[in-house]
Amino acid sequence: MSWVDTTYEIAMKALFRSKLKETKGNQLFGEYESIRNSLVKDNFFAEIKAKEPDLSDHSQKHIQDVLERAYKVIGDKEFKNFTPHEIYCLAMMILFHDVGNIFGRNGHASIEKISEVYNRYRANHSNYRNEKRVIALGASAHSGKARDGSKDTLRFIKEGNIEGNKVNLLELSAILRFADELAEGKQRTCSFLLDTKRYKKGSLIYQKYAKITTIDIDRAGERINISYEINVSKKFNKKEQEEIAELLRFTYYRASKLDIERRYTKHYSEIVKKFKSVSVAYFFSVDEIPIDLNLKSIVFEDKYPMPDLEFNDDATVALYNSIKEDCNDYDTDNLINLIKSKT
Repeated sequence: MSWVDTTYEIAMKALFRSKLKETKGNQLFGEYESIRNSLVKDNFFAEIKAKEPDLSDHSQKHIQDVLERAYKVIGDKEFKNFTPHEIYCLAMMILFHDVGNIFGRNGHASIEKISEVYNRYRANHSNYRNEKRVIALGASAHSGKARDGSKDTLRFIKEGNIEGNKVNLLELSAILRFADELAEGKQRTCSFLLDTKRYKKGSLIYQKYAKITTIDIDRAGERINISYEINVSKKFNKKEQEEIAELLRFTYYRASKLDIERRYTKHYSEIVKKFKSVSVAYFFSVDEIPIDLNLKSIVFEDKYPMPDLEFNDDATVALYNSIKEDCNDYDTDNLINLIKSKT
């Protein structure tokens, strides 16, 4: 699969040429492009899928999607306010943030695993030890645990530099972490494998979630919009009701988790701070014919208490329950009965 330049990469190349002039700008973009193309030509990202076939997609499509999401999170105007080496650094961090999955999902965000892949695909890597350290540190903060055992991975990120050029590594790491959280949707699953039940049971709910999810980054409106499109059959028997109830509960968990990530990353990022809320809307259909359940939208705003930073089930349930009085329609029993009345 050939690589098509993303909006981020097109804007990056233009920024480099504008701020560094054509020769130096092309040279810096060429450094990034060479590493990216080496990974793609070696089928590296495709092999992550082969290694972990039941994961939601982590191929080059996911990398491209995170690049696109990062650009939308930053915005056209703010993008131009970053230095060329900061934009280069973020692009490299996005490129390498999931490479550790080639060794297996467990501990995939470790600095050691990211560095091992970097050493393989960065020509003359011994000349770029500082760059490697900065990129591996920033990329590793998108997931996993910090050195103190907590999930507050951004806490220990400090400023860095690439080729003597200072970069705001904390800001960049927060943008990556948030953009990665936003990179969810139909592009990360396969309908055929899902419909024919070929995914393992443990990953099935994640694949179902990807299929129904659309995430819109509305920087002008200062919000993130999540849409869930759920289809049920006309029969809507007890088994299907149980499956839909499970899926609904998972959407509550994931939507509240996304808002926790928004609130967490904005603590470290002026860019993410722009986003003041997360809006969640549900759309249902019966045998692919839309039905209107007259449901309120769920809106997560900063007025609700911030749960602890452990990002566990209790934290997300606490956040969801904090607005449940305004959204009683979303009690799963009530909602299942409402859907049933339309079948």
